[in-house]
Amino acid sequence: MIKTRQSLHKIAELSNQEYKTAQFVVDFLATCNPTSIHQNIGNTGIIAIWESDNFDSTQHKTIAFRAELDALPIPEPNNFEYKSEHQGVSHKCGHDGHMTILLGVAAYLKNNFYKIIQKTGKRIILLFQPAEETGEGALQMLEDEKMQKLNLKIDYFFALHNIPSYQKNLIVCRENTFAAASTGIIVEFEGLTSHAAEPQNGKNPALALSELTQFLYFLSENTIKEKENKDFVLATVVDAILGETSRKSFDDIAFGVSPAKARVCATLRSYLDEDLQLLSQRTEQKAQELAKKYDLKLKISYSEKFAATTNTEQSVELIQKAATKLGLKYQNKEKPFSWSEDFGQFTQRFEGAMFGLGSGKNTPKLHHSNYDFPDDITQTGIDMFVALIQNSEIRS
Repeated sequence: MIKTRQSLHKIAELSNQEYKTAQFVVDFLATCNPTSIHQNIGNTGIIAIWESDNFDSTQHKTIAFRAELDALPIPEPNNFEYKSEHQGVSHKCGHDGHMTILLGVAAYLKNNFYKIIQKTGKRIILLFQPAEETGEGALQMLEDEKMQKLNLKIDYFFALHNIPSYQKNLIVCRENTFAAASTGIIVEFEGLTSHAAEPQNGKNPALALSELTQFLYFLSENTIKEKENKDFVLATVVDAILGETSRKSFDDIAFGVSPAKARVCATLRSYLDEDLQLLSQRTEQKAQELAKKYDLKLKISYSEKFAATTNTEQSVELIQKAATKLGLKYQNKEKPFSWSEDFGQFTQRFEGAMFGLGSGKNTPKLHHSNYDFPDDITQTGIDMFVALIQNSEIRS
């Protein structure tokens, strides 16, 4: 499994470009004798199914597990032998490890098909989704006709994520919101250019950019102060540009032109989907007011939308029991994680939960250039998923 993880690490690919990765996964799955493999779902997504000849969804339970295919646009400074072969792209979130864990489960199912599938009647689904990092892949799969035609009536859906700064092999979970909802909002203003010596003859969006940036900077604080939100909210300005965006140096700046364009980008984040909608509405309303005030054209768009990942009570209980059975330490997290996870699209539709798997207190943070998935937690991830499969409470 270590060699498998390192092979996946080496061929890291960006969201919706996971062609080599998907083929590697399919080739491995094919050696594990699934009942069926379904490819190219929601672009590069894969679904592998193990079921008995007499499987009946009205009488037997279906348990699904998910891993992510994509990597990040982060250059890798590491010099180990399995360093990413794709310049500027690397697995800095551990998706190579998550895939490896699921492939380990596939190997288990191959060796225990009669005991787990034929004898109990359970159907097991391993799902590998594209584009988790951009918040697109889950919906791409769910909305794909190929997946809809499979008519997968999933009773329980599970996923894990490795968590640096937590001791290795610690299981971390909680009921309700596990990871935050978030979205990127892009606000573009457009006026008219003029000579910099005659700005009154144009429409420079500088003040609109400045006021919106300040509004966003204090949005979460003011929302809390006015008691409009129900839980945690956060707005972070991530980009603000006035003038043309193609300039590469100060030498390229047109100091004789009063610009016509401005752009402000922010990430809005909350524990509840309804609070995220509130932040979006407040931002759109302010942008419209500023566009009217300064007589500017306005365009608002969104990117990387993540629903809140919400865990059901029963699924969390099953995770806790699996950890206890394996003799693993379990921690109930008091508050949700502030980062987002595309698994939320699945938990909106199916009974399920995501849990954290501690990857070491001294492990570099997720998305850090020096991060590398710790192979010594792989077996724990496999064991947790297998324990969930074996749980007699998930009856056929």
